[in-house]
Amino acid sequence: MKHRRKLELLLGDIRSLLADRTRTPRDYALVHAVWDLASFLDQLSHDAAKTRAVLEVACLLRASDGPGRQAAEERLMANLHSLAWQCGCRLEDAKVARLPDFSGITQAPPEVQPTFHVLRQLHDFALTCFVFSRPRDSFGGRRRALAFDILAEIGLSADLPEIVSLARQALQKTQSVEARQAAGFLQRYFAARDLSPDEATTEELLALAEQTGSRSTAVGALNALVERGTISESEALDRLDDWKARH
Repeated sequence: MKHRRKLELLLGDIRSLLADRTRTPRDYALVHAVWDLASFLDQLSHDAAKTRAVLEVACLLRASDGPGRQAAEERLMANLHSLAWQCGCRLEDAKVARLPDFSGITQAPPEVQPTFHVLRQLHDFALTCFVFSRPRDSFGGRRRALAFDILAEIGLSADLPEIVSLARQALQKTQSVEARQAAGFLQRYFAARDLSPDEATTEELLALAEQTGSRSTAVGALNALVERGTISESEALDRLDDWKARH
């Protein structure tokens, strides 16, 4: 992987590429530049100011047009997911308790507060992915699905009741990748807290498993319930057999 001495130079390159209207479909410079962000994840995991600068560029990329935009945005979202994971590893190594919400960052040990600030910024950015809108946005569902992946990592370090509600709403989109990732978010969120889904969430996951046209989505929804002991493995297999018969 190519390493650069300064993050600011790389972000400047990305900004310049986004402003360049002469890019052609064969020009992968933007995608490659976004790939290079991965080499800065370690320093980003405890630097909220630098993370903010990256997220500002992420917003520009999301709103941009031109060749390579979707591939670059997908790679950027993957980098942000890796950043959230790396932050979680830092906090786990420090044996820091999960926050009830981000307003309590100042109660955390001073040495890990910068990492919590990074997670809060990632959380806020991920939330914007659910309200962002652009004409003929074929990447919208995929973007929201990737946002759930980021939030699933953050949910290991902080309680996110508002995202639980958002995920439950996404379960209604039974034919989308967004619903599958929402089920994955709920699975990890409840498992981290050793909780079982409430009755309403259980019914929504069962409905998703029954109505979706995607086998992987059905399996994911059922696994979320099996893992927490809400339904048995044999019941999940029976339901999956029923799904196969319908599809």
